[in-house]
Amino acid sequence: MKQPIKKTTALACIALLLSAFVAPAWAGDPAEDLKQIEYKYYFRGKYPQAIEALQTLLARVDVSGPVAVRASEFLAASHVLAGAPESGKGVFARLISADPAYAGPDAAVFKPEVVDVYAQARAEYASLTIKNPAIAAADTSQAPLNPATASTSPTSKPIYKKWWFYAGAAAIVGVVAGVAGSGGGGDTPAPASGTIAIGVQVK
Repeated sequence: MKQPIKKTTALACIALLLSAFVAPAWAGDPAEDLKQIEYKYYFRGKYPQAIEALQTLLARVDVSGPVAVRASEFLAASHVLAGAPESGKGVFARLISADPAYAGPDAAVFKPEVVDVYAQARAEYASLTIKNPAIAAADTSQAPLNPATASTSPTSKPIYKKWWFYAGAAAIVGVVAGVAGSGGGGDTPAPASGTIAIGVQVK
C-alpha cells in the first residue's frame, strides 16, 4: 500500500516541477510570448504546433490590441500553410468584421498564399455588405442618420412659413379688394358729403 502512494506522490511532484518551469515560458509578456511562438513554430514550418500555441495565447485575458491582431494573422497564416485555407479565411473574416478598416497581413512578412486568402475574405465581406447593407450600416449608421434627421427638420419650417405666407397674402388681397370695392361705389357721395359740410360751415 505504501509503494503506490509513494509513486503517485513522486509523479505529482514531477508534474508540479514541470508546470513551474514550463508555465512561466508562456505566461510572460504577451508580445514576447508571441515572438517565441513565431520563431519556435511558425518560421520553422511547424504549423500545427503554431496553431495550438496561438490559440492558447489568444485565449489569454491579457492578450488584446495589436498583439491579438498579429497573433490572429499568424494563426490564419498557420492554417493556410497547414493545408486548411478555409480555416485561415475564417480567421481573417473575424478580423475584418471586428475592424472593417483592417488593412490585412504584411506582404513582406507573410507568404503570397496567405495574402491571397485574406483577399478572398475581404472580397466576401464586401459582397456581403453589398447584399446586406445592414452589415455596413451597423458600423456607419450614426454618421449618416444624424444629418438625415437634421436635414428633414428644417424642411418642415419652410412649409409652415409658406402656408402662413399664402394665408397672409390672401387676407391682404381680400382687404385690398374690399377697399377698392367700397371706394369705387362711393366716389361721388364722399366728396359730396364733404362739400355739404363745408357749405354748412361757410353759411
